Order: sequence, then structure tokens, then C-alpha cells
Amino acid sequence: MSTRTIAGVTVGSVGDARWFAANPAKAWGERFYLLYAPVWMTAMAVVQHRDAYRAWRDAGHLLFSLALFLPLWVIPLAFPPAADRGRPLAARYIFKINVWIGIFAFIQSYFGTHYFYKVLGMRYGFPVTWELNGVPFMLYLLAFVYFTTYQALINVVMRRWLTAWERPNPVLTVLLLFALSFAMAFGETFSMAQDFMKDYFQYADRAAMLRYGSIFYGGLFAIMFPFVFRIDEREDTPMRTVAVEALAANMLMLLWYDFWRLVLGPIVPGLGSGGGPPFL
Repeated sequence: MSTRTIAGVTVGSVGDARWFAANPAKAWGERFYLLYAPVWMTAMAVVQHRDAYRAWRDAGHLLFSLALFLPLWVIPLAFPPAADRGRPLAARYIFKINVWIGIFAFIQSYFGTHYFYKVLGMRYGFPVTWELNGVPFMLYLLAFVYFTTYQALINVVMRRWLTAWERPNPVLTVLLLFALSFAMAFGETFSMAQDFMKDYFQYADRAAMLRYGSIFYGGLFAIMFPFVFRIDEREDTPMRTVAVEALAANMLMLLWYDFWRLVLGPIVPGLGSGGGPPFL
């Protein structure tokens, strides 16, 4: 079995089946994201089922989003894992992956949301006026929170598969990635597009969104996986590479969205996705 080294630390061997990264700093980051997931999910569930949530305006929604967003940055800074102590901030895995997700979430919110409007029939009705490019500002922060969990989940499942074999079957690997991506998109839609949220978040045709829109949205997770998985997996990834690859992943994602718009069109007739990219 061949071993690998990151920043002078031996991080494991091929064929050593595992869920979490052999790099201790990356493993800490993945566990941190997954442990934080029940926190933000519970908070979202509680406020969405309370009448107080319906009375919030710009400041209330923004403060709630910040309350979920900031711990993902502050906790790793205040309590870094042992493997990261003494290392420059830009060399720490948790900071690098936060930057990657931050870039990705911002661009997907700014541009990608409009494809959800025009191709998938998504509608927001939050009682807010603070927005950027037609997207409520607080959703930029929440997108970051969601993506930390999603990428960590896909990473650990795919790693368990990839490290279980000397030569993983490439066809089965791709099928597993597509299945995970579809399931993640389906799960988010199923949990969020409920009747109690219809005044603030809904799709023109929920059934079509679950059936076809999950393929459209699932493409996001399939495309992002190779980029996020490789960060500090086999070798230390420079911060510059992290930022450039986040931009590259966004470009591929927007190409996927626009391919669907031009070739397949809206999942619900009459949404009117023609006439150029929907964000123009």
C-alpha cells in the first residue's frame, strides 16, 4: 500500500477504507460540519413552524441567518484543531474550504437562483426588501450554511467507497455520485417545499421539481464534488488554487444550468426561460 503525506504528516494508504479524511485537520473540519448540521437544521425547523418567523422583516431574517452563518467561521478560529494550531490561516483546511464554499454559494445565489426562477418555477415570498440581484440577502448566508453540510456528506460517503478498493469501478463511482447528488437535491426540496412554507417558498409544480428539478439541482453537487474533495486530500492545496477552482466550479455549474435551459427548457410549461440567460 502506498502512503501519502500532507504538510509532513503521513495521512494514510490506498485501500484503507474510511469515512473521514486521513488528514487530521480535514477530518476535524468534516466532523465539525456534520456536528453543526443538526444545530442549523433544528433552528430552521423551529423558526419555520413558529408564527414569529412570519412577522420578521429585514433585520430579523438577517440576524437569524447571521446567527447560523458566523459560528462556522468563529468556532474554527477560536478553537482550531490540534493539527492546525500554529499554522497560517490560509494554510488551514477549515479556512480554505470555508472560502471555497463562500465563493461558490455567493455566485450560485447571485446567478444560479435566477435559473431556479425561470427553469424550475421557484418563488420566494419572504417579507424582506434587502436583496441583491433579486435574491434576499439573508439567503446568501443560508446557502453557505447548507453547502457546508452537503459537501461534507458527499465527501465522507464517496471517500468510504473510493478507499474501500484498490481500483474503484469508475462506472459505479459515477453512478454513486449521481445517486447521492439526486438524493440530496430531492431531500432539500421535499423538506423545504411544504405547505406551511408556501407563502415564502414554493415551486410552480412541486411534483415536477421533485422528479425533474432534482436532476437539474443535483448537477450542482455532482460538479462540486471533485473540487471540494481534492482540497488537502492527497496534498496541501494552496489558497490560490482553492479560489480559482471555486470560480471554475461555478462556471461549469452555470454552463450546466444554461444547457438545460436551452436544450430541455423549463420543467413547467409557460415559465418563459427564453430570451437569454435569466439573470440578464
